[in-house]
Amino acid sequence: MVYHTGKRMKLRAMRVGMLKKIFLSMLLSGILIFSCSCTLLTDSLDSRSGFSNHLAQVENSIRNEDWDQATASLKESKKAWEKIKPLLQVDIDHDYVEEIEEGFVKLDGYIDVKDKSNSLVSVLLIENIWDNIGSF
Repeated sequence: MVYHTGKRMKLRAMRVGMLKKIFLSMLLSGILIFSCSCTLLTDSLDSRSGFSNHLAQVENSIRNEDWDQATASLKESKKAWEKIKPLLQVDIDHDYVEEIEEGFVKLDGYIDVKDKSNSLVSVLLIENIWDNIGSF
């Protein structure tokens, strides 16, 4: 009887060990698939959020010196950015996120004082960073 109990315990330990291995490999596979898929979703995120379109509206408003429209479009750009930022932070270098957010702060200030040249440079830099994120 003692022999059978020891054998059962060994079988149970082997099953538990095997279940742990299966669980860990499924978990790691899921994390890998999720992290790789963020880059593939950049275009679809942009089309759903309209981030590029909002930035283009900001750029056009600055070129036309329509500061009220530039402010409104910048607000929409920031809303779109806040929606997509958490999804991108998983997969991209945090420097890109910080550069875009720093660009928004500068752009907000330049639009406030109606500085056309610096506003235009700032929005073009944000667009360039966004394009670089999509090219990974």
